Amino acid sequence: MSADHIDGRRARYQHRRPELLEAVTGYVLSHGLAGLAMRPLAVAVGVSHGTLLHHFGSKENLVTEVIDVLRRRLGDAAGLSGSPARLTSLVSWWRDSTTTERLPIYRLLFEVFAQAARDPERYERFLQQVVRDSLTLMESLVIADGCPRDQAPLMATMIVAQARGLQLDLLATGDRERVDRTFALFVDLIDHLMRSRPHEHASSTTAPAR
Repeated sequence: MSADHIDGRRARYQHRRPELLEAVTGYVLSHGLAGLAMRPLAVAVGVSHGTLLHHFGSKENLVTEVIDVLRRRLGDAAGLSGSPARLTSLVSWWRDSTTTERLPIYRLLFEVFAQAARDPERYERFLQQVVRDSLTLMESLVIADGCPRDQAPLMATMIVAQARGLQLDLLATGDRERVDRTFALFVDLIDHLMRSRPHEHASSTTAPAR
């Protein structure tokens, strides 16, 4: 292979960062984070080590951008990029976002979670994206569905935590039927709780004084 060919190959992403990010995303999704290093990654996607550093700065920044790409794919595919009208629409979101084709995305997410738990400062951007943004979206959903604003952060946290726990269960066991039914039952329970609280509040405020 000639030097000119190598130089041309390495220069192909110089002004096409989105294409480079797609190539990096495909590699990380296929190989995971175990042993991920910038130099071998650069070789795998056909650029120089300096090109990766120029575009992403560090491995942590690169991983965070990869996760952002994958989360957008999940959101677009499952239709949860906007706020669903009802909490019960989470059942269809679960079904659409945990297909066999998309489970590898969650596997990578949990890998990054483990690293972020060990070193949260280095993965601050990841935590902002995956934790805080997810909670913000879920808070908007439950508020739109009638949850009092002061209870929305707690309700959102409970839903996000349950979803993540069941995603991890599904990855580890592959027991699709049990996990899917559990998530549907959980959504039914939360929906029942949301429907009953306004009724209880109304009853307590309209009861005649003794």
